[in-house]
Amino acid sequence: MMKMTGLIIGVLLLFLSLVGMVVCFMLPTLTDNRINFDEAALGLIPVALIFIIGLLITIVSAVFLLKHRRRQIR
Repeated sequence: MMKMTGLIIGVLLLFLSLVGMVVCFMLPTLTDNRINFDEAALGLIPVALIFIIGLLITIVSAVFLLKHRRRQIR
């Protein structure tokens, strides 16, 4: 159960970080350049960290889930 929960949390973190990246890239366009790209790029740093954490959680959970299912087959 925990393996599946970790997988779901990891995928949600990946999805939320991708949404955050899109928002950061679109900020200069949406605000008529009142926020320039350099200012919007500051938001990419925490979003990238969340993406990496979500990716690690997803990979680790998927490996454990596959190991568990492989043991059940044998």
